[in-house]
Amino acid sequence: MAYDIELAQRVRAYLGGVSGITVHEKKMFGGLAFLVNGKMCINVTDDSLMCRFSPDQTDAVIQRKGCQPMVMKGKNLAGY
Repeated sequence: MAYDIELAQRVRAYLGGVSGITVHEKKMFGGLAFLVNGKMCINVTDDSLMCRFSPDQTDAVIQRKGCQPMVMKGKNLAGY
């Protein structure tokens, strides 16, 4: 499993500073997933992040620099 250790540490440090949540780490999707309150929130693979967000925010999120849609089996996966 290859993932950017420094990037994973930055995610770990950020989530560790958020109060009121429980964070677990789990190897999945060929990287390291961060589960927040039991649900996959962020996955670090290579030097990339896969982030979960409300599908209602897709239009705004996709405009961010470096953001690209999550494509699985030829279809865009809403909310990632």
